[in-house]
Amino acid sequence: MEKTADIELKQLKTAMAYLAGLLEEGSLVAQCAQRDRIILAQTLDQMLEKVAGLPAETPDHLVRAVALRALISAQEQAAQPATNTDLGQRQSQSRMREAEVTATLQGHQLGSWETAEGDFEFAAKCIFCEGFVYVSPDTTYNLLSETCSRL
Repeated sequence: MEKTADIELKQLKTAMAYLAGLLEEGSLVAQCAQRDRIILAQTLDQMLEKVAGLPAETPDHLVRAVALRALISAQEQAAQPATNTDLGQRQSQSRMREAEVTATLQGHQLGSWETAEGDFEFAAKCIFCEGFVYVSPDTTYNLLSETCSRL
């Protein structure tokens, strides 16, 4: 059975987002410097975002240019001093990635992150057992069971 392009794209997006999370979180790629992991994670995130907006007829050389621009942009962002807003956003994103990795290892599948009460506060729930996790720049509340009930 052959996969449709939509299914393959969804799977690639899922895999890239998960890889970005693992890179930023660092436990499986500890030999890389934190700054390098963050640049790679941001590059993958930006590539996913920019490629999603490309028209279907975009030639391969322009798709590669988008990937290169994402890498350059991530490097430029890493070189700039972080503002409080940037720092809060990065910390929340990092906590979201950590929560996604932990949830996946426990058999959960988190749905979309929803904005919670304050700045850079987010919550997501497992699409199967409906347990949830909440993150902010300095806190993570993981209210997911050790193993998803669907298992």
